[in-house]
Amino acid sequence: MAMHVPLGECVPPSTPFAVSVSLPTWDDNVDYEKGEQRVLDAMVSGYPRFFIAKPIQALVEHVKDRFALPKETAMLFPSLACAERCTRFIYDQAQKQHTDAAAYSLPQPGQVRIVQYAVEPINREAAALDAMKHALDSPVKIYCVLFPADLFPLAKQYWQHTGNGVSARLASYCLHIAQANEKYEQEARPRCLRKAAGAAARHGAITSGTPHAEPDSTPVPESTMEADTYLEERFGRNFDPKYAGEMKLALRRRIAGALSRSKQPQEKQDVQADDVYLMATGMSAMFYAHQALLGVRCGKSVCFGFPYTDTLKILEKFGPGTYFLGRGEGADYEELERILERHAQSEEEPILAIFTECPSNPLLKTADMPRLRALADRYGVALVVDETIGSFPNVDVLDWADIVVSSLTKVFSGDSNVMGGSLVLNPAQPLYTRLRKSMGAVYEDLLWSEDAVFLERNSRDFMKRVPKINSNALAVAELLRASAKVSCVRHPKFVTPKNYAKIMRSTSDAGYGGLLSVEFVAGESASRAFYDHLRCCKGPSLGTNFTLVSPYTILAHYAELDWAAQFGVHSDLVRISVGLEPREELLAMFQAALDAILE
Repeated sequence: MAMHVPLGECVPPSTPFAVSVSLPTWDDNVDYEKGEQRVLDAMVSGYPRFFIAKPIQALVEHVKDRFALPKETAMLFPSLACAERCTRFIYDQAQKQHTDAAAYSLPQPGQVRIVQYAVEPINREAAALDAMKHALDSPVKIYCVLFPADLFPLAKQYWQHTGNGVSARLASYCLHIAQANEKYEQEARPRCLRKAAGAAARHGAITSGTPHAEPDSTPVPESTMEADTYLEERFGRNFDPKYAGEMKLALRRRIAGALSRSKQPQEKQDVQADDVYLMATGMSAMFYAHQALLGVRCGKSVCFGFPYTDTLKILEKFGPGTYFLGRGEGADYEELERILERHAQSEEEPILAIFTECPSNPLLKTADMPRLRALADRYGVALVVDETIGSFPNVDVLDWADIVVSSLTKVFSGDSNVMGGSLVLNPAQPLYTRLRKSMGAVYEDLLWSEDAVFLERNSRDFMKRVPKINSNALAVAELLRASAKVSCVRHPKFVTPKNYAKIMRSTSDAGYGGLLSVEFVAGESASRAFYDHLRCCKGPSLGTNFTLVSPYTILAHYAELDWAAQFGVHSDLVRISVGLEPREELLAMFQAALDAILE
């Protein structure tokens, strides 16, 4: 299974729309965080909420050519509501984050604006040759937030935290349609008219027609597109995107069925497909969970345990704020109860919700779900659980949660080539009716049709894949635990095991998931040697069908290493997402990396 993917190449290799990127050495990760040009220049891919994919970059340039003023740039969104939230976020955070040393000026009214860009084929027969093999019945509307370029870091925060930007496949589709329109007009119009139309487009004129692609835009070559389409059709793995509605229903039913595999089905009402909401990304699911709760009532939330970085940012920046109980065990339970009681007995607004991961990323801690549920019931607050790391086949958190969110990008998909998320409402909890109404007011189906098709295809066998991943990950964890060079292995079987047992499914194939993290006696020097000598894919993301390793804290908390260390998330931590490779090969690879650590 030995594999070396060059720096900056997509992971897995030669995968269109891959959601990871190769950072094969420890220094590559550090230099990426420092913004070193040698790394940035090498990157052809990246995790989509952190790295704006090449097709999206090309579509931004296409939009700027038409609509932007000098020194403006743009962020692209699939709905007007997303664009409006981004606009409000920029104005709000520009004030809150501004200092004397800030690299931006405070935006004036009107400086952050929205332009709607409708993408529609002029000739549907010609457009039928594009990547989707057919032209959509209605125009695709892209909402462009235009702003002074020095505000880009603020806009990027919104993009990263919410996960609601346009997807790479959507951008690619728009570029292909624009390219088809350009070609059609070049062939159909007299030369003098073509020149006039081109001049109008370059000067940003907005007409009732569809703006045209400039020759310098960089869509995916048609040869690549045709090869990808051929492979999918030849082996019968995909449906045509015109069936995206059916694929989304299949996804919702698949998720509802997985969640309804209860230990005691007679004790709870089964989830139905209508209780499942599909999202463009996992963080989008978390974002909409918070928004839906704020639609029920206003109030601070509690983040219980150390979460994935953007979960905490959502709770901090999009609402009244949050209490952060980052250890998620021991005295944090007593502190949680004190917070709930104080808000219940004072003039402060009651606490809105408790948010937790099950298990947590990257510490693999599991909260005491019955205890959290009891507190939620006593004080009338919601319990929101992110089960991405545990995964549907292994853990049953619906017995305890009001809302279950998950990143479908991870093990549900497994192929590392599509983003997606889900939000599920628990019909057995008392907040269900109010949450359904609130979701009806805020929810938008932003999962692009092609992404839905790939997500449906990838997930057909996820219930069969998970048990093998469980088994492989446990074997790797036990190998590492047996080494005298290792100081700590974090895996749900060995971290808060009693709490995990309370939510683990009773089915014979349930396990502990595919994620673990490791630290070494010799500290960072050992972590570097171990990481650099691994012969597998190395980069961001997790839950892939192949083993994927990263120095998690370096990538997620490089600007706040001391802060993260307070909660046990140390800078030398190595996170391992174990895949489906033959177990003997996996163990041999990890043993070789251990052997590379000098005594």
